Amino acid sequence: MEARICVLETFAIETRDRLARIETRLDRFVTKEYLHKELYLMTWRILSGGAVIGTTLVTVVYWIARNVH
Repeated sequence: MEARICVLETFAIETRDRLARIETRLDRFVTKEYLHKELYLMTWRILSGGAVIGTTLVTVVYWIARNVH
């Protein structure tokens, strides 16, 4: 019986240490809320920059269509 208890105590200590390492790793992952917020901000950055680029491209194409024969 004593041997079985020693094995279980050793297992419990190893499990505790492994769990602590897993929890440490989990702190490095982003949360779903953070990811959603960053994707939202990135989308608006792309759209706001894209409006300027889009307007410029339309202007250039219009100029080419009118002036290049």
